[in-house]
Amino acid sequence: MTETPTVVSPAWLETHCETVTVVDVRDRREYEDLGHVPDAVNVPADRFRDPSSVAAGKLPDPDAFADLLGERGIDSGDSLVAVGDENGVLAARFLLTASVYGHEGELYLLDGGLEAWREEHELTTQAPALEPTSYEAELRDDAPIVDRQAVEAAAEGDAVVVDTRTPAEYDQSHIPGAVQLGWEALLDDAGRLKPDDELEDLLTERGISRDERIVLYCNTARRLSHTYVVLRSLGYGDVRFYEGSLTDWLRANSPDWDPIQLYENVREVASNGFEALPRELGEDVFGRLHLIGLYTQRQEGYFMLRTKVPGGILTAEQARAFGEIAEEFATAPEEHGGSEQNPVHGDGFLDVTTRQGLQLHWIRIEDMPEIWDRYDEVGLTTIQASGNTLRNVVACPAAGLGDETIDVRPIAERVADRFEGDRELANLPRKLKVSVAGCHENCGRAEIQDLGFTPAIKGGRDGFAVKVGGGLSDGPRAATDLGIFVEPNQVADLSEAAAKLFIDHGSYLDTAVNRLRFIVAEYGVDAFRDELERYAPFAFEPYDEAFTTDYRGDHVGVHEQDDGTSYVGVNIPTGRIGGDEFAELAALAEEYGSGQLRLTPNQNVVLTGVPDASLEALQDEPLLSTYSPDPGPFSRGIVTCTGREFCKYGVVETKGRGYRWAKGLDEWAEETGLADALETVRVHMSGCSASCAQPQIADVGLRGEVYRDDYESTRAADVGLGGDLENDAFVDWLVGSVPIDGIPSVIERTVRAYEIDREDGESFADWTRRMPDTELRRLVAEGPEPNRPVVGTEVS
Repeated sequence: MTETPTVVSPAWLETHCETVTVVDVRDRREYEDLGHVPDAVNVPADRFRDPSSVAAGKLPDPDAFADLLGERGIDSGDSLVAVGDENGVLAARFLLTASVYGHEGELYLLDGGLEAWREEHELTTQAPALEPTSYEAELRDDAPIVDRQAVEAAAEGDAVVVDTRTPAEYDQSHIPGAVQLGWEALLDDAGRLKPDDELEDLLTERGISRDERIVLYCNTARRLSHTYVVLRSLGYGDVRFYEGSLTDWLRANSPDWDPIQLYENVREVASNGFEALPRELGEDVFGRLHLIGLYTQRQEGYFMLRTKVPGGILTAEQARAFGEIAEEFATAPEEHGGSEQNPVHGDGFLDVTTRQGLQLHWIRIEDMPEIWDRYDEVGLTTIQASGNTLRNVVACPAAGLGDETIDVRPIAERVADRFEGDRELANLPRKLKVSVAGCHENCGRAEIQDLGFTPAIKGGRDGFAVKVGGGLSDGPRAATDLGIFVEPNQVADLSEAAAKLFIDHGSYLDTAVNRLRFIVAEYGVDAFRDELERYAPFAFEPYDEAFTTDYRGDHVGVHEQDDGTSYVGVNIPTGRIGGDEFAELAALAEEYGSGQLRLTPNQNVVLTGVPDASLEALQDEPLLSTYSPDPGPFSRGIVTCTGREFCKYGVVETKGRGYRWAKGLDEWAEETGLADALETVRVHMSGCSASCAQPQIADVGLRGEVYRDDYESTRAADVGLGGDLENDAFVDWLVGSVPIDGIPSVIERTVRAYEIDREDGESFADWTRRMPDTELRRLVAEGPEPNRPVVGTEVS
């Protein structure tokens, strides 16, 4: 068995071509169409790399690797020459993989790759005849792989730590004491390995010597593979490598990724304007700004500002200050329409989010120090309002007001406080979403959270059951019950434990699989629970009984509180409201209620503590004719994301369109006599394929896209029906690319068909599950089938 891959020249390969197997690691199309070394077998790099794995490392499964090589006719004793593009990085990755999985033959890397071979030799497109073998692969006991603890020990002086990432990545942040050595430094301009004497000088300059142990790391293992092969070929005997990502460690030790330091740095340079940010804080600053709530928007030079509101609870003072800031600073310049920039909402508006937070648009960086000063005066913050950290903690909007097992308000605050300002917890592989609800109606929507806490009991003690691994977007997954009981004072501890597990086991590289739910899915619930318990500061125990019995869709309307007063939920269609109107709501909360407002996951606002004697006067206020506690069914159910108006990913505009649709559909429902029968029709519209508006849990889910045919291109939406969070059911995406102007008619005829066909007490979601998909698709795409009543045609 070889441990020493060797770099060889094209001339060497020509001499030994009869006794070696050439392995071409380019993708199949390049191998077949552009040609390859005669008799070379194709083992594409995407087949022996596993960047999506959330387990320890990114090596492929050994059985899968064995099957791959066996299919290609490779035997464990064959001498292999790996060939790739000129830099040889992926070819080196193949050799490293074969070595650690026990390949017994010699291993060689062709210097300069296929380009070097082509300088003097012809390529062929003729595929070799392959005879499958029974290749075996198993991770060697002495494989040169080290774990994170070994890297940490090396950083303390136990070995030479070599950072194989790019110089720019190294300069931005690196393990203290590490030296930088990437494959680029080892090759000349032609992509060939530099002469041995130049390489020795280079290594000596970096402090890398043969008599010391060497530990390599990077954030894409293919880079370190090339450095590993070159060092071993040069005779460096004790070379090891770390397979995982150290992004979390690097960021946690870098002031650039410290949210508090970033906040201070931005305050210092803000007066110099937008262009000063990349100039003075680095080209990557715009991604880091998410940690302090700032996102660039579609309009160059302006920001969307996200504000954290744990549990959605605002004092009237905070709400008034925020409304005034919106009116003063969230204003469009004249070249973007000024006060008329939005035909529905005008200017100076704010958005309530589906995570009970607040957002502003048109924010200039020059204004941020004053905005932050005003925030400080009332106790608001944007620190870790976004980014790869804990997102705003969602809680029941009626926490502490009615029938519940536990008042979760202080718990939501504790969880938020535990993460705020912590450099390590500010740099997770991806965002972490947590909800906590003490009522029996699952107002925190535990099923779509990374961690959802719902009420439970153990031995007479009140606490929580825990659901884990929920999420929407691509591959939606309903959270799984872990079957454990958590005391109220342990919720923050468990949230931190989950975050640290996420840091150690999550993928920092592949955005397609870097949510907590992928770890849960890969481990399985039992194994995940066992692993989580290792991180938690308390032993797990099962609950006796869980108390979630129902699902509440919203908190709109007048509802009694335990203290004899009422809370009033006012409907904010699409969550957008003028800053002056929001400040007026704050004044109404003080005049008629307790002086507190609650934001809801359906983008509405609740005023609390209103005495019975004041209810009529509050409902008679002119503002509540606009933002009503008794809205039409479509206004009550409309939820939208930011949309194309500001979001760079948005395909369709959502806020103005959603508002107009809801009002028009309400009128249609009144005219057709359906309004009394329809309390709420939940229409959720995302402006792109993402899930910011949570379309998967709606009655009617919409995702914006572009429709193209042979003649034209127009805005469109995918249509899904039947989301039902109470039954862990997501919408069934039935029809794609419906032209956007036709969506209201789709909703009309679908809702009308439901009213005609539904059985007593049957919900919209239940009806969609009973109806054949073929009929639902026809209804959405074409209208009702022949000989059925024509529905939804009264109002276009």
